[in-house]
Amino acid sequence: MIVPTRRGGAGLERLLTSLAGSAAETIVVDNASGDPGLARLGDRDGIEVVALERNEGFGRAVNRAARRAGGDALVVLNDDMVVAPGYVDELCARLDPAAGVVMAAGVMCEPGADGRIDTAGIEIDRSLQIFDYLNGEPLAALAGAADPIGPSGGAAAFDRDAFLAVGGFDERLFAYWEDADLALRLHEAGGRCRLARTARGVHEHSATLGSGSPRKNYLMGFGRGFVVRKWGALSLRRAAPIVARDAAICAGQAVVDRNLAGVRGRVAGFRAASRERAYPRGAVEASAAPGALGDLARRARRRRRLRRR
Repeated sequence: MIVPTRRGGAGLERLLTSLAGSAAETIVVDNASGDPGLARLGDRDGIEVVALERNEGFGRAVNRAARRAGGDALVVLNDDMVVAPGYVDELCARLDPAAGVVMAAGVMCEPGADGRIDTAGIEIDRSLQIFDYLNGEPLAALAGAADPIGPSGGAAAFDRDAFLAVGGFDERLFAYWEDADLALRLHEAGGRCRLARTARGVHEHSATLGSGSPRKNYLMGFGRGFVVRKWGALSLRRAAPIVARDAAICAGQAVVDRNLAGVRGRVAGFRAASRERAYPRGAVEASAAPGALGDLARRARRRRRLRRR
């Protein structure tokens, strides 16, 4: 189990408490949190703390831990979640490398009594725009749900050999979109993802940076611009839909969040990337993402729920 943390504190402690009883090795990567209590975690059986001198970002922290890990499966967890008993075992049980299943997606619910799904993995559309699979749906939607294209980075299991073979997370992505990029590379290498319907927990969405904050909008925008260019999405046919959809998202951020950090992030991410991969047509066709209007409507509903909380 790999848990990167920038905050430490009570949230991390709640996660570790919910994981008590698991026989898995746990590596907590302290991304320069400044929490003195993290050093004492290493005194607990089965927990190793890797202290970084500076905040190196989510993907780089996970990669460091993955190279140190001794198991054959990597379970990556956000520090702002609490999981149900048996979560890790149920998630890892979905992996089957011999059959090409090298990713597994856990189910995270939004806080509150109605039990709506926060994420059951990720989906991706023709413009390479991503969204949390089944976000906002009731748990009953899991019964007939197809498998996602990949897991959300904070509620995921990977076959360790497959993860390392493709280079792990792209460390040029400081935070956000690294899970989508990895899923595309694993899919390109012949890997698939399975939905672990019974591996469930509760996720405090955006607890680290805050929903709609300039920092989060910038990093999300950076990842978007980076992935669009890296994966060759800007063809003559796709350019106009990509620009239109991203303009609508950024306009919504300007109105609701009162910042244009997402625009700056997209420009910076596009400039930082180069075309390295062929457009992932097969992965796109395997994902069941809605059209542009449906996607924007879902984003608006999620933002309303987050602001109410």
